[in-house]
Amino acid sequence: MKNIFSLINLIIFLFISNNIYCQEKKVPKFDISLGSGVSLPVGIYGEKNASKAAIYPDSYNVIGFAKELCGFANTGYNFNIKFQYRILSYLNLSLLTGTYSNSVETKGMSDLMTKISSEIVKEGSYKYLYILPGFGYYYSLNNLEFGLDLLMGYSITGFPYYEFIFVPFYGNPPAMFAHDGPRPNLNSFTYGISFSANYHISKHFNLGIDAIYQRANYNYTVTPRLFPAGGGSDLTFSDILKARVINAGLKIGYSF
Repeated sequence: MKNIFSLINLIIFLFISNNIYCQEKKVPKFDISLGSGVSLPVGIYGEKNASKAAIYPDSYNVIGFAKELCGFANTGYNFNIKFQYRILSYLNLSLLTGTYSNSVETKGMSDLMTKISSEIVKEGSYKYLYILPGFGYYYSLNNLEFGLDLLMGYSITGFPYYEFIFVPFYGNPPAMFAHDGPRPNLNSFTYGISFSANYHISKHFNLGIDAIYQRANYNYTVTPRLFPAGGGSDLTFSDILKARVINAGLKIGYSF
């Protein structure tokens, strides 16, 4: 109990001292920052267990890989723009928008398919666009500033399209097994949390680092068919791409 009261007293002290500091020092109302860095897959999104994710309609064939079990995502990159408006000396509203991309690790999938039916798997990178309004708390200490923001918004990504290409039957076009039908963009409610640390190098400019955790689920349906012949039984299945990333990097901001 004593430790809890000590923690509460520390939070109250930081809150009061930050408020007094910001009252003594005029704080700009607006801030615009540009950031870039790495996109790190988290949890299921970064798992690469092909045997775990393989979808078997019977005992012999694989018709796809469940992205809701393994996302096969590699480390990628991110870019973002953040707009902030300080409604109080220690509270702000924000709007974060940007993009990130993660390539897909297909080696494990190809190794499994080669053993089963002499096929290799090809898939493009995951690419995302997002817009996330939010609000947060900021603590200032001389030229340093630390921020914590809660974010909720919307994001879109392309259809997770991949192909099983039959190795013995390379041709023009090659024989393959893939989704047959529309490939619409997918959208999802997205939420996350952002931590940032900034250093004010002048009255208007600041440099900093940030780490942004984002989470989204994209539902889609796959109808696999054999190409170029087509046909076959209905093997349609539903899946969920569970994107979980930490987008971290450097940023530069302008305050006014």
